[in-house]
Amino acid sequence: MVNCPYCHQDDVWEIELRSAKRRAVMCFECDTVWDIAADVKDGKGVRFEDFMSNLGLVADWKLAEKVRQI
Repeated sequence: MVNCPYCHQDDVWEIELRSAKRRAVMCFECDTVWDIAADVKDGKGVRFEDFMSNLGLVADWKLAEKVRQI
């Protein structure tokens, strides 16, 4: 398992954003999101709200479906 570089917890998951049909990686402890698992490092993550806004979507937690733990 991977620890989040921001909160140091191991609650990091590959997710699927159902409405966008897109995958990303998210820490469910601090709500940081990365585009891909290789980018899970300090300075590369953004807040869930900002990530969704950049996609033109409303930050709705129901859209983030856990696929597998990283």
